[in-house]
Amino acid sequence: MPKLENLFASRFLKARKRNKLLSFLSITSVVGVMLGVSALITVISVMNGFTANLKEKFLGAEPHITVNNMTGVTINGWEDLAAEIAALPYVTGVSPYVTDQAVITTERKVNGVIVRGIIPDDEEFGAGLNLDIIRGSWGDIAVSGNDDLPGILVGKEILFSLGLVTGSKITLMSSAITQGAFGIIPKMRRFRVAGYFDAGFEAYNKSLIYMDLKQAQDFFGIGNSISGIGVMVKNPDKAESIANSMQTELNRDEERFLWVSDWLSRNGKLFDALKLEEYALFVILTLIIIVASFSIVSMITVTVKDKRKDVAILRAMGASEKLIRNIFTRQGIIIGALGTALGDLLAFVLCFALKNFKIIKVPKDIYFSDTIPVLISPRVFITVTICALLITYVAAVLPARISAKTDPIEAIRND
Repeated sequence: MPKLENLFASRFLKARKRNKLLSFLSITSVVGVMLGVSALITVISVMNGFTANLKEKFLGAEPHITVNNMTGVTINGWEDLAAEIAALPYVTGVSPYVTDQAVITTERKVNGVIVRGIIPDDEEFGAGLNLDIIRGSWGDIAVSGNDDLPGILVGKEILFSLGLVTGSKITLMSSAITQGAFGIIPKMRRFRVAGYFDAGFEAYNKSLIYMDLKQAQDFFGIGNSISGIGVMVKNPDKAESIANSMQTELNRDEERFLWVSDWLSRNGKLFDALKLEEYALFVILTLIIIVASFSIVSMITVTVKDKRKDVAILRAMGASEKLIRNIFTRQGIIIGALGTALGDLLAFVLCFALKNFKIIKVPKDIYFSDTIPVLISPRVFITVTICALLITYVAAVLPARISAKTDPIEAIRND
């Protein structure tokens, strides 16, 4: 048998036929809470989707952790260091790399680029990059004895802006210099475009070139040294703490001066800004639920006036102030729970539609995606639901307390 408070609360929600205002306020209260909850969940889910998409793009184009020489010079004797890092329990992939600036030239155009030399057949590391290689493969840039020209993979914007196609011949001019017959001249070398990729970032697509590690070492004239070591770990979200541990572990040798940095700290300001924006939107959109809660205050106030004779009779029959207060509090809770449940359902439908049917298109070069990304998270639904229920509960308490102090004799006399 339901509690007495619940029974009276549900019956009091039904207004007398002559009082249409109560029915209207009940409906608007439910709709207000529903819209507030659905808007809050949908917007936070979209913000989380943008953050997750941005994180995926970053992790797709660069390693989770990088190890560099603290003095800014290249690392010599890197083989032992790479083996030491690979032996760490939380590491899943290790790859040395060379990176430096260069200029790419064709017959008609010139473009500045960033060259990255990696070991193409390093499957663990290559899989961790998750670049969308549209044409070609990592194997196409590996050094082989019968190559006419060494192959490179270029960002798609480089390909389009310079009018290149797969198989095009280009000239790279490095920052290294050589002594020629006419004095000091930049080092230049011919390469073949073996394919192109989409890194998900326009900045990377416009400037990034991959080549074989040995070709990069020779091109920049650094011998067998490297710029750094890229590290993939089991859990990228814990890369910051892992990098701090590696910093201590790798520098125990006093002859080493290594700097270990993680992907999050390198891009920390951007993610901090997104998190701050998410908190701001949460606070602003919560105001919608707070405004809707004023409808609950009005609804309970009208209900108290509409049911004052019923309340007086209950008080005359011995009902306590606590019982009367609980009846109207439960009434507010019922409205809040119904509006919150409908809001959760509406938010799920909206998020599902935005995620799977790609209804709204956005500029990919700005938002790193051609549609609005959505991350449906149970944590967001639970958090918003709890906040909405707390707000509606607080909104119901004050008028419920006032109703509990109704004088039964005065109420019957004036009715």
